Amino acid sequence: MLNLLSVFIISFGISSSSDLSTRIVLTNVEKNIYEETMYVTSEELTPDCEFPWSVRKYILHGGKQEGVEVIEVNNGKLTFKVIPTRGMSIYEVTMGDLRLGWDSPVKGLVHPKYINLESRQGLGWLDGFNEWMVRCGLEFFGGPGTDQFIDNTGNQAEMDLTLHGKIANIPASVVEVIIEREEPYRITVCGKVEEALLHGPKLDIWTKISTVPGSTEFQISDTITNNSAIEQEFGILYHGNYTTPFMEENARLISPARQVIPINEHAAKNANTYNLYRAPMPGFPEQVYCLTLWADDNDRTKVMLRNAASDLGVSMAYSIKELPFFTLWKNPVAIDDGYVTGLEPGTGFPRNRSIERKFGRVPKLGPYQSRSFTIDFAILNNKEQVKTATEEIARIQNGRKTEIISTPLPTEAVADVVPAKPAIKMADVIKSAKTWEPAFTQWNGKPAPDFSIKDINGRIHKISEYRGKNLIINIWATWCPPCRKEIPDFIELRRTVSENELAILGISTEKGQLGLVKQFVAKEKMNYTILIDEGTFVPPYSEITAIPTTFFIDTNGVIKIATIGVLTLEDMKNILQAQ
Repeated sequence: MLNLLSVFIISFGISSSSDLSTRIVLTNVEKNIYEETMYVTSEELTPDCEFPWSVRKYILHGGKQEGVEVIEVNNGKLTFKVIPTRGMSIYEVTMGDLRLGWDSPVKGLVHPKYINLESRQGLGWLDGFNEWMVRCGLEFFGGPGTDQFIDNTGNQAEMDLTLHGKIANIPASVVEVIIEREEPYRITVCGKVEEALLHGPKLDIWTKISTVPGSTEFQISDTITNNSAIEQEFGILYHGNYTTPFMEENARLISPARQVIPINEHAAKNANTYNLYRAPMPGFPEQVYCLTLWADDNDRTKVMLRNAASDLGVSMAYSIKELPFFTLWKNPVAIDDGYVTGLEPGTGFPRNRSIERKFGRVPKLGPYQSRSFTIDFAILNNKEQVKTATEEIARIQNGRKTEIISTPLPTEAVADVVPAKPAIKMADVIKSAKTWEPAFTQWNGKPAPDFSIKDINGRIHKISEYRGKNLIINIWATWCPPCRKEIPDFIELRRTVSENELAILGISTEKGQLGLVKQFVAKEKMNYTILIDEGTFVPPYSEITAIPTTFFIDTNGVIKIATIGVLTLEDMKNILQAQ
């Protein structure tokens, strides 16, 4: 067993022992380091800490769990178990009688060597699925099926995608435990998991699971890196799973939902009660709902699962810029069959990558680029804590409506924007323009600068909150004849294209004329979001010299093109489709 004589201590610039952190290296493949067991306590490293904590590592034996590593962190209030062998998943979190986790039909922590991801037509991932938190990704996640890719000869080929990717069944190549030896004495379990192959993705994830002694909260903070000289698609879904006492009849998901779409016809039957749970029902098929959430001025959102009595709950808070999509999985079957719900923030929805790509929900990492994701969790064990969390979520909602779509999430995107036809080049669209011309061309391909602005109903909008869908910003005024000429075409575009795929913001330049603008909007029956510039514009929006000026921003938040002059409906559709 590893003891403190073999602990690697790193000083951060100050020699005083109060400024030291203790780093315990348990696994490092490159350095051929491996410690089978370890046990360390607050008495040894932080004797002044008020809460007695401990961290230990051990190996499971017997059956399919033979050889599985477990790192158990007890912060004096709650305990969590990290599984380095299974991609740094978290098996469960416990606090007294409360447990974050579920009772899967899969018993024991299954070693990846017993998992065949391709079995049962790509559903083999389920053979090991029983953790509280399992990451889905990294090259892809979602439903099994096929997808196109460019092979090592440069030709287009077809590949089989298995359920939820590979990362959860890859053992970590680096595992460390870091103890801060000064307040707040944060305890962190770190791990690096690599998903790489020749002529394929070269991705890794560096994860940190941390907590403070005596706290009922903990944090997951991950960074995904593309270690390739070329661009790489990626995705991550945080599949957090809960059962009783949080999930039960009349339990609820409390969230600042912006839009809710059922994933199929079965889920659509209960779309209006998507956030309400039922008692166990043997054989009831799972229901999945795809959500986008409102956020505060700092792009932070929060969701909570609370029980029927509103005296127990669990919350998660994170940035919608990092994780813009949220999936609610409800599996209300018999207890023995896996009565469970999944609260799952991610970079997309859990459908096959070939479908999600059509909707711009498959992000990319440039060469050697990284992206980070952080989620803060809290266990709520009384009515007051649940009430406080409910009020925080209500403040994020800020009176903004929740749109519940009654039809299933579409599987075809191009047809929603324009009729299917050969790809259009932006150069050809510009060449054919008759009533408009490009503007601010120096901004093409650059991230759209963010700013906050109120709509005519007093609700605050941020440009960044529309990441993940196409965005049109049309700057206009009621007194402007060319602006009025193109309004019917914007109305028709809004009528025919889903809000899940396209947002339209019409920003009036008429500062202080709220009544006039509202009257005009009502008269013209304008069905898209109308706002008034009150001086919050930043370049390039603040540098316009004529109206109407329109900015087209793609799903990655990048300015595609800006225009000056009147756009027709055909112009708008062509620009949206153009490459």
